[in-house]
Amino acid sequence: MDEARLNSMAWDKEARSNNFWSIPASEDEINDARNGNIKVRLTPTAFVPISWISNTKGKRMLLLASSGGQQSVLFSAFGSSVFSIDISPEMVKRDNDTLKKYGLEGKAVVGDMRDLSPIESDSIDYVFIPHSLNFISSLDRLYSEVKRVLKRGGHFLFGTANPALYIFDERKMEKGKIKAKYTIPFSDEKSKSEKELRRMMKKGDTFEYSHSLKSIIEPLFSLGFVMTGFYSDEAGNEVADSYLFDSFLAFNFLNADSLNIPVF
Repeated sequence: MDEARLNSMAWDKEARSNNFWSIPASEDEINDARNGNIKVRLTPTAFVPISWISNTKGKRMLLLASSGGQQSVLFSAFGSSVFSIDISPEMVKRDNDTLKKYGLEGKAVVGDMRDLSPIESDSIDYVFIPHSLNFISSLDRLYSEVKRVLKRGGHFLFGTANPALYIFDERKMEKGKIKAKYTIPFSDEKSKSEKELRRMMKKGDTFEYSHSLKSIIEPLFSLGFVMTGFYSDEAGNEVADSYLFDSFLAFNFLNADSLNIPVF
């Protein structure tokens, strides 16, 4: 299954339907960012702590799966040097159109966040990925590429769904009911029937993968990262949040290689 192609088309559809992540930042939000009051999200409802991003002004930021006219635009207004890669042409268009509309510096291109070959090694200060890890089946290549492009002392900020969220039957949840249906780690490709997969492709749905907490966190320690920040967030879905408060997770990892910081 070509998950990249399917999710590229699915996110084009989501953008045309004005999915929350595809709605460009407002003029007021952009002006606030210009004045130093930047508010961006890694997860659905909570803003990233200012302590995580206050030093991004003047720094090189790589935003992955982060287009839609939101985060990269606000970071540009804040004074960061931004470059965005997203798999959806429609989302990329919204980024570039919004940057141009407000006279902001930055560029978004179409690409797979697991292939950062256009980016030089040791050249990026911050990598920023809002809730998008769940749209790729394996994190290994992404993590190794993030490690390659980040400078020593650079930060990797990302949000992801709590794996436990994927236990529930999403169709029941849409009707306001909770039913445990799947085992973890979840994969649309492997956890659903052929009939369900055909229906998803016909509808143009996104294909998702839960990963496990071990696969999300442990490889970063092995690569020499240190966790310097964490918070959890609600899903913004009343049914899901009534059962699982920590529906989404946000992490701040420091590339600690050669910084004499002990890695455990």
